[in-house]
Amino acid sequence: MAVLSATARAAIINETKSKYGPNLPEELLSVYIDAYVDSGNDSLEAGNVMRQSETYKQLFPGNLNPDGVTVKYSEGEYLQIVDSFKRKVESVGINADLVITNERIETLIENVISPKEFGERVQGIYQNVLSALPQVKEFYQLNFGRELSDVEIIASAIDPNLSQQLSTGAIDASAIVSQNILRSQIGGAALAEGFNITLAEAEELRKQGLTSEQARKGFRQAGDIVGIAESQGRTTTASGVVSGLSGDPEEMKRIQRILAQEQSLSAAQLGAATTQAGQVTGLIER
Repeated sequence: MAVLSATARAAIINETKSKYGPNLPEELLSVYIDAYVDSGNDSLEAGNVMRQSETYKQLFPGNLNPDGVTVKYSEGEYLQIVDSFKRKVESVGINADLVITNERIETLIENVISPKEFGERVQGIYQNVLSALPQVKEFYQLNFGRELSDVEIIASAIDPNLSQQLSTGAIDASAIVSQNILRSQIGGAALAEGFNITLAEAEELRKQGLTSEQARKGFRQAGDIVGIAESQGRTTTASGVVSGLSGDPEEMKRIQRILAQEQSLSAAQLGAATTQAGQVTGLIER
């Protein structure tokens, strides 16, 4: 296979994204480029090879027509449709990644279900569950042996497979909650303690696995630690402190240095207060 220069590769990538959409996954770009070079710069052949690849089937399930050449939607349209499916599920507080699986995407695409129609189905189930929540909760109490949260019940109604996974412990209840909801809960916990964190900071904490309860406790502790850090002339953030308290090793080291200096200063002040001649001893320059 010929070795492409960086310039030639960049040109092919730009041409491919122009044709198949700017968000075409990197894995498919690689398949296309290899096929393009192998076919003697035949873009049509490269496109056919890309769409017939196993990688394409995994990333665009259900999009290829039975003829193995044409597609139901352009790649750009397909990605927008899948994103819309996910947003419909997220809108009712459910983690879309658990519901919008490749298998479900394939079924929706093959049956040409529009995001609008899918959204109406999701909202219909959501409203039906809410209108009968006490009875539904009682049913799940009898069958699961515990009371499920509203979001777990709604998720189970939207996707019956989740009921089985919840009952067997295959997935944790916290995984059901929408990532958007979790980010909001973390941000809300910060605001309750006087900290206005960014969406990016909330997302980083969510990625660490922080729960809303842990966020409340963490930001409550962060207030004291941030105050101590500022008195020492150190720069730190509330989200950084919470990250450290939640297990980030670098942030934890920073917290330990802050607290160690505070402890050292307190000990020095106590020693100074008890010196007979009023001399201050034991202070260490940091």
